[in-house]
Amino acid sequence: MSKIANVRLPSAASSQYSPEQFNQLVRSLEQVILQLNSNYTSVVDQDTAAAQSFFANAAGAGGFAGGIRGFQLSNGINLPYGMFMNTANQTNPDATAANALTFNQINFANGIRVVSNSQIHVSCAGQYLVTMSLQVTNGENSVQQFELWAVDSGTNYALSRRRYDVTARKDANTPGHLTAVLSGIFTVNEPDVDYLEMNWWGETTNVFLEAFSTDTSPTRPAIPSVILTINFVSAV
Repeated sequence: MSKIANVRLPSAASSQYSPEQFNQLVRSLEQVILQLNSNYTSVVDQDTAAAQSFFANAAGAGGFAGGIRGFQLSNGINLPYGMFMNTANQTNPDATAANALTFNQINFANGIRVVSNSQIHVSCAGQYLVTMSLQVTNGENSVQQFELWAVDSGTNYALSRRRYDVTARKDANTPGHLTAVLSGIFTVNEPDVDYLEMNWWGETTNVFLEAFSTDTSPTRPAIPSVILTINFVSAV
């Protein structure tokens, strides 16, 4: 509570001292003190408690999905996120079939995990921003087609497909390269059921995802075949 409930205080005596009025005043003051000592909280304290409740693990008044990590005084709101990579090549064994984008390294993750090397599962309902970068290689002498699209819990995600034309190889030792970049919003309504996969297809078996090791002169870091990040952006 932030307001003190109290009985009406006695009026001042009009002519002379009245013990009854004085006793009534004492009783009223005792009630006020009892409230202060037992259950009084200031408006500021109540506002702080309400804010902490809003960002709690359960659904808040503002619509935060259950399971979102709550209010932290030291470093703000802790929301689900993840960054996943694959440090190996991803081959294209059949030019008539789709390939699932796979990951073999978790750079960091909170409330998001990879199942069966390709399925991205989240811990709570909401909308997630997904961004990825793929290193595509073409070993053919001509331009070849590469496509990428999203799969929502086993079903192709409508209007998610993107096409890229990968340049032909320069010579026998230098294939053509292209970096395919894609981003979008993935909506999760049932975290126990919904998951995201990314499928890709190459026009020939010589179109694949390639990883590169570190290099020198100058010193350069390795290149993974895929980098994917996912971040919680809104409740549903």
